[in-house]
Amino acid sequence: MKLWVSRILSDVFNPLVNAVAAFLIIIATDANHQGASKTLAAMTAIVFAAGLPLSALLVMKRRGLITNVNIDRREQRTRPFILGVLCYAFGFIFLKLFQAPRLAQGLMFCYAVNTAAILAITRYWKISVHATGISGPLVALYYQLGATVLPYFSLIPLVCASRVVMKKHTVGQVIAGTALGLTATAAQISFLFR
Repeated sequence: MKLWVSRILSDVFNPLVNAVAAFLIIIATDANHQGASKTLAAMTAIVFAAGLPLSALLVMKRRGLITNVNIDRREQRTRPFILGVLCYAFGFIFLKLFQAPRLAQGLMFCYAVNTAAILAITRYWKISVHATGISGPLVALYYQLGATVLPYFSLIPLVCASRVVMKKHTVGQVIAGTALGLTATAAQISFLFR
């Protein structure tokens, strides 16, 4: 895989972009929505899953606390991940208060828990956030849309390969990130939000 293709895949399927896409699809396709308007639910999800985390990353980059918004250096990840966990936790609370679609609430909960797990692992090892960030949302979309989502799971090895080609992660780190995204998201949604 050429380096420029890897860079495009890495940017297009950035975890924050994946979050926005997943939440918008889940909220738009929810047939049983009884709570707040879909627009309010979507805006809440976008703000807490991407808007606030990205704003925090940009501020940290400007202040020299991180090298780039992908947080490539493991030792720079702690503060952004703590802020991410807080954003996702508050996002879950607001989605619950607004009675947003249950699966949207569940995905935000997964983002909080999975990011907390990544934070714990990152203290010792640089697990791939891109791998978790593509596999977790796909699991949630599978719960929402069923087998029509299965072809999109082919994006997982492409995104993982892009991170390895760019020398941002090892094969083990992308496999671990994928395993976390798939299993943790499936378990949380199955047991808590079905």
